Amino acid sequence: MSHPPALIIHGHFYQPPRDNPWSGIVDREPSAAPFHDWNERINRECYRPNGWARIYDDGGEVVSIVNNYAYLSFNFGPTLLGWLAANDPRTLQRIVEADQLSCRTHGHGNAIAQGYNHAILPLCNDRDTRTLVRWGQAEFRHRFGRDAAALWLPETACDDRVLGVLIDEGLKFALLAPGQASRVKIDGTWRDVSDGSIDTCRPYKYLHRDGSGRSIALFFYSGAISRAIAFEGALSSSHVLVDRFERASGGDGTLVHAVTDGESYGHHFKFGDRCLAHGLTVEAERRGFWVTNYEALLERHPPDIEVEVGGGDDGKGTSWSCAHGVGRWYRDCGCHTGGKAGWNQAWRTPLRAALDGLRDRAAAIYERRMGDLAADPWGVRDAYIELVLARQTDRSAFFERELGRRLDDAEQLEALRLLEMQRSAMLMYTSCGWFFNDLSGIETVQILRYAGRLLDQLEAVDEHGAEEPLLAQLAEATSNRGGNGADLYRREVLPARIDQTRLAAHISLAGLRRELDGEGELAGYRYQLAEHTKKTHGRITLATTHLTLEHLATTERSAFASCALHFGGVDLHCVLKRYPGAEAFAVATRRIWQAVGRGSLLTLLRIAEEELGPQDYGLEAVLPSARAGIGRALFDDLRERYGVQYEAMYQDARQVIAQFHDAGLPLPQELISAAQLALAYRFDEELSGAPAAGFDPSDYQRAVDIAREAQRHGCELRRASACHHFEALLAQLMDGVCGGSADDGDDPLSEALSLLDTAEQLQLSLDREPAQEKLFAGLAAGACEIPRVEELMSALGISRRVLAQARRTAGSSADDPS
Repeated sequence: MSHPPALIIHGHFYQPPRDNPWSGIVDREPSAAPFHDWNERINRECYRPNGWARIYDDGGEVVSIVNNYAYLSFNFGPTLLGWLAANDPRTLQRIVEADQLSCRTHGHGNAIAQGYNHAILPLCNDRDTRTLVRWGQAEFRHRFGRDAAALWLPETACDDRVLGVLIDEGLKFALLAPGQASRVKIDGTWRDVSDGSIDTCRPYKYLHRDGSGRSIALFFYSGAISRAIAFEGALSSSHVLVDRFERASGGDGTLVHAVTDGESYGHHFKFGDRCLAHGLTVEAERRGFWVTNYEALLERHPPDIEVEVGGGDDGKGTSWSCAHGVGRWYRDCGCHTGGKAGWNQAWRTPLRAALDGLRDRAAAIYERRMGDLAADPWGVRDAYIELVLARQTDRSAFFERELGRRLDDAEQLEALRLLEMQRSAMLMYTSCGWFFNDLSGIETVQILRYAGRLLDQLEAVDEHGAEEPLLAQLAEATSNRGGNGADLYRREVLPARIDQTRLAAHISLAGLRRELDGEGELAGYRYQLAEHTKKTHGRITLATTHLTLEHLATTERSAFASCALHFGGVDLHCVLKRYPGAEAFAVATRRIWQAVGRGSLLTLLRIAEEELGPQDYGLEAVLPSARAGIGRALFDDLRERYGVQYEAMYQDARQVIAQFHDAGLPLPQELISAAQLALAYRFDEELSGAPAAGFDPSDYQRAVDIAREAQRHGCELRRASACHHFEALLAQLMDGVCGGSADDGDDPLSEALSLLDTAEQLQLSLDREPAQEKLFAGLAAGACEIPRVEELMSALGISRRVLAQARRTAGSSADDPS
């Protein structure tokens, strides 16, 4: 069936797991500053912008907002989707909506699945390969509500065995690099294409090696166009981008396609998302391309030419990012990401050997002990993804279904511990751990942390002795920066461990600085404050707590009794022990509270340690993810005192500052610092008391005056919190502008305009994109009062052409007799 030339761009969107394996929390990554971590940074630069990509007119105003995912073929790494679900569900919803739209437009969705944790599948054993494929498919169903037609092979790495697994699992197609094809069969004759010369303008049929005749379609992407996008500036403009596709197109009835890292569109190349939006929705259409996806193309062009794939330099498979096959992930093949002269990657081999040894030991334990509970222990592991994706699932019902019988509490805990152990074992093989130039990189540290977590899980089921052989093999992996893998493990892995006791100490210490909910979830646990008493006596704040923890994955429960004390400033102290029972806890807390105010601090500490010690903790027990907040809360105790001192310094210097201004002399840094400290404190105080809803410019006049004074003196104010405050207010007002509820007498449109004007006076660089998106959606839904929004559109940088289109749409609706 003929069609216009088909154009497909596939984006592989992926980030390595970054969470602490013990807590599930992503700790701050300083290299991602000013963002908290790399997931947050790349989401802001790439994943979110591609959901709402702007098209601008010649005047720099927005004329359209495009969901690029509705025009791209794409896959998202399961671990990245999990992060989005927790941290930016609106972007995840936009991605899912794009897939649903493509299903309606093409009859087939744009999204495909991915091997679960981005392990190099040809280097995995058979069991792990099948589990990671099945987990990837299950995660896709969970997010997108349908079965995947294809699965992204991490690094496109494959061999005959891996492709056979995809066929066995019912997948329809896969995407490979042109250099991965070995030969094609044309008119009954095999032709060698191992030099990358395969025709990429069509799909090919790959037959299962078992002789059954079952097959999968393989698409080999255009290497030239993919390189141009990734490395040669093809995203400099939509014209340049579509030019590359047009030159490679074979005309009607053919396909031209590229496969790239999704992060190219906005992270690697700033505004790549905008180039993509204009290229796929304007320029490609203008040049007569059919922008589609692979499954829709397969429906029109089932493959009729057979293909075979290569085995790489050493027969272990091939990939898109290693010229030697898959050597990059197990040996010093020469592929790396830079580094200093003389560096090598010989560390890759002992690293993989160390993890293989730990994996095999854990597998033998799992098979033996789960085999006592289930006839098919590996089938249970395959199904376990159901509990990973939805921790609230009824575990008893899950095991009854999978094992054919109910487990008692001890058996269920044993099974869940063993399954979590296997999850850690597979996460150790995330490909990024081998990809870069040195053993000490954060990606390699991450997989070593999964190994550390696995060791702890082995200890928890009374399987000991695995750490020593692991460290012995890691010691053979030498870092280019000095030291070895065992050193790295001790330095970077052991301090990251978060056990139940430390978590209980963290919760107890955090409760001194803020009111805790009676129950909640933190670091992979559900906590409950069964008994919690907190009082302040003079400068001492003291809390006694009976705290229970339940591990979300295994339902394992533990209880602690603690006493936490704050002596002012940054002096925090906590003692805790396993909960001794209600009667003993009552006696202990009564004695501690009787000591408050009756004796010295040393006496109070001694009694607390006698009753609820001996384990004691200080600020070091606070989880890394909470340290910034705790630090700020502790400083707030001192803030008012420092604010008085700042103001006194400034008042003392004001006359001198005025004299320097009158004489036209530049202010010395010491005078600027005095002014900056005082004005920044005043500015923060003004905004901290601002209303959380509605907008009246008079509430901010003093803050405006302070900002002007700071500008005269060349002082920098801390404006980040002010920006967040104004952005939250603007979001509320835009809900009212776009048809949401508003209190009687309120005028959200006028308030929004006033807010934007005041933000300019305060020199705040607001993120106006969410407001733009709400206004576009409101206009499209006919929820805005069109005659009144023109001024607001101009203030938000939206072209009047959008208003004209909205008026036409509204007129068409009015003329519609229905």
